[in-house]
Amino acid sequence: MGTTPFLEHIDLPRSLVEDIAAHLSDAIFEGKLHPGQPIVETELQQIFGVSRAPLREALLKLEGQGLVKIIPRRGAFVRALTPRWIKEIFTVRAWLEGLAARLTVEQADPACCERLEEVLSDMARLAQQKRFKEYFYRHWDFHRVFIDGSGNMELAERIVAMRRESLWLSYSITYFEHNHQASQKIHQRIVELFRKANSGEVERAVRAHILDATGKYVRFLKETYPDLDVVVA
Repeated sequence: MGTTPFLEHIDLPRSLVEDIAAHLSDAIFEGKLHPGQPIVETELQQIFGVSRAPLREALLKLEGQGLVKIIPRRGAFVRALTPRWIKEIFTVRAWLEGLAARLTVEQADPACCERLEEVLSDMARLAQQKRFKEYFYRHWDFHRVFIDGSGNMELAERIVAMRRESLWLSYSITYFEHNHQASQKIHQRIVELFRKANSGEVERAVRAHILDATGKYVRFLKETYPDLDVVVA
């Protein structure tokens, strides 16, 4: 399957490399380009109206972000979502997000819990309306409250990059359709712990939440998208 059906010619007002990388990243994240799919460079050169050099640099940038795999003499491929990779990245995320939550509690911002409650309320409403794409984004907003609230921008940037690598939109929407009730329950528990302002409990709860979700997410992907087990090598 080529890349042409998913991308139209786009004006590039910013850096060519940054803009190409951003558009391809969005296409991967939104499921328009699929795990393991070859990226046809000649097609993309026509789509973006660029030479090979900036396109190749953009692909190298995406490889550094964990979204693309470049294989010598074979070309570039969208990175495969393998169970091992998901488990590894979720494990790192669990510890980093737990730390972010702990730091947020230590910031003692009284508005934090109100923001968490507001987002959680939106999540419940969207789930009831079966609007799971919007639910996905509000779920992300919930985590952003304490990721950004940590006050540590280096930590926040690393977590945001890792979440984008592993939580691809099309798969996560389907996942939340099946698991939104459990999701809301654990997030309500996290809000309650934030209100108690016990940094250690909050850190452990966020970490345990992500580690527990790891197995559920992997099982869901295996059952719903069995072809994702195929690794580009």
